[in-house]
Amino acid sequence: MKTQRRTGVPDQSTERLALSGRTISLLKVPGGPMKRLFTRHTPIVLLFIVLILPGCASSPPFSDEQMRQADTSLHLSRLLDSPDDYAGKTVLVGGVINMVERRGIVNRIYVQAFPLDSSYRPDRSRPSAGHFMVVTDEPLSPARYAPGRPIEVLGTVLRSRKMTNFADRPEKVVVIRARALHVRKRRIPPPARGVGFGFMPMMGF
Repeated sequence: MKTQRRTGVPDQSTERLALSGRTISLLKVPGGPMKRLFTRHTPIVLLFIVLILPGCASSPPFSDEQMRQADTSLHLSRLLDSPDDYAGKTVLVGGVINMVERRGIVNRIYVQAFPLDSSYRPDRSRPSAGHFMVVTDEPLSPARYAPGRPIEVLGTVLRSRKMTNFADRPEKVVVIRARALHVRKRRIPPPARGVGFGFMPMMGF
């Protein structure tokens, strides 16, 4: 009977015994310490995902300082019904870009308004409350500020303006001086003209 020659390197069974019955060892598992550390702290990691990430997902697209300037309690329908009553107020509104006009140093964005959801995104599952126009002296990239893209606007209410929509009906819209703009990447194809979506400006500003 052959006698097995012992060496200085223990086999796997000897290694398990040497580790007091542990089934995971440094030699068997690549990156063993990290794996054991992650396994030990898995409940903490899961708690972080559950509690922290939803809060990040619903964060507004503007800074805390900008958000403190805005009256977020003002309902969009009230603003659009009586825009002159809120002249001078800073508001947060959103919708879908309908048209962009670039004229000299003043640019205009015509927006179909939608209520904002809990993540401050325009919610197209709810009915549109009307339209508003944004004026800004910021340069507007045609690729970024394109018709059909969702937009959020933090700005100051100026006044109302008479417009004519694509159905040739008069409409009063609110004019907002933008302080900050945020455009979403996902583009929403606008409906065809003639169904009440969008509007054309009357003469004068």
